[in-house]
Amino acid sequence: MNQKNIKIFFVAVAVVFVVGTGYFTLFRDTLVSTQYSESETITTLQNNWGVIQDLVPVRPGHPGTLVWGKPVAVQFIGKNNILAVFEDGYNPCISVINFEKGEFKILETFKNQGDFAQSDWQNLVKKYGDTSYSVATYSIGVIRNKEYVGFEKLTKVTENVLVKNY
Repeated sequence: MNQKNIKIFFVAVAVVFVVGTGYFTLFRDTLVSTQYSESETITTLQNNWGVIQDLVPVRPGHPGTLVWGKPVAVQFIGKNNILAVFEDGYNPCISVINFEKGEFKILETFKNQGDFAQSDWQNLVKKYGDTSYSVATYSIGVIRNKEYVGFEKLTKVTENVLVKNY
């Protein structure tokens, strides 16, 4: 190989290296991010609840209760955000929780609240979710035909259990 070809070869290698490094740097989060299914997100939430519940800015209000119980309802609202309903045995709470890159972050908590008026819920979805996203709700129980239907675990339901008098 003559010197001109060697120079062209090294310039080509350098260009490929710079372009490849730049692409990886710009799109690193997309390349390494893991998309969790709804069921994987719920399982991860439940398995890590001991740590996550410590992030809730309000503490349980029932005397003698030191921790929040695991979520009894979870609603996916888009933008990697969920609404989680949990309680201490007497007092309900709802937190907006972001789940991204395998980590949970509490965005807002509503103390002593287990559901919302329709307009308040819509405003929450506008603020933290995506109004074009098909909301998915999981619950351990719903009211159907004026009767309570319970489930052994969080189960996908058609009812919006986070809205009063759904």
